[in-house]
Amino acid sequence: MLKRTPLRAKTRLVSKKPLSKKSRNKKKNDMELEKIRPKVIERDHGKCILCGAHYEEVHHIKYRSAGGKNNIENLCCLCWHCHRIKIHAGSHQREYRKVLQTILKERHGYEY
Repeated sequence: MLKRTPLRAKTRLVSKKPLSKKSRNKKKNDMELEKIRPKVIERDHGKCILCGAHYEEVHHIKYRSAGGKNNIENLCCLCWHCHRIKIHAGSHQREYRKVLQTILKERHGYEY
């Protein structure tokens, strides 16, 4: 019969080093986003800027991986459908990004 060892006895911490620079930057970016999120929601009146449905997600127009910042000019409210289907999964991602930029430029005067 097999002998059972408690999971705690098997599990060890690999390292007790502090967070890496990348992890600290991610935490900082998340904190910045949480600070500015209410301002974006207020600016967009809590609605998806593409279809007008109740917003569910805040979207970066220029992706953070491409150098986009967590500032009000680079963020907008989108519903789940527009965010997933049109922006991230669709075959017309670039066209929708240009539409978002045009809408925000017309409504708020932001330049991209």
